Amino acid sequence: MQQRNGNDEMCRTVFIASIVVYVLSIIFRSSLLYWLAFVGIIYSLFRMFSRNVAARQKENQQFLQFFSLQKKRFNMRKEYRIFTCKGCGQHIRVPRKKGKVEVTCPICGRKAIHRT
Repeated sequence: MQQRNGNDEMCRTVFIASIVVYVLSIIFRSSLLYWLAFVGIIYSLFRMFSRNVAARQKENQQFLQFFSLQKKRFNMRKEYRIFTCKGCGQHIRVPRKKGKVEVTCPICGRKAIHRT
């Protein structure tokens, strides 16, 4: 079929998660889990056969960026401590094991004292 989105990372992830939830619904005999898995599989098939390729690619990019950020933060957790500025919401990265430090937000200039 031409001009279809096809199988991308988000589609595969949703499909595999739905299969796992389906197996759990069989184990725990839960109709709620069954319907959740059913909706996930239908959504995955909808994405796969969608003709609106631009929208599906945009969704996939957002999905990949979100998980890339989570992976990056997880890998940095031993080396850096990440604080959120209470003024503007900016994330500030500070090296660990420095004791009490005064952190200045590069965006709004608000200062805060934190332990690393």
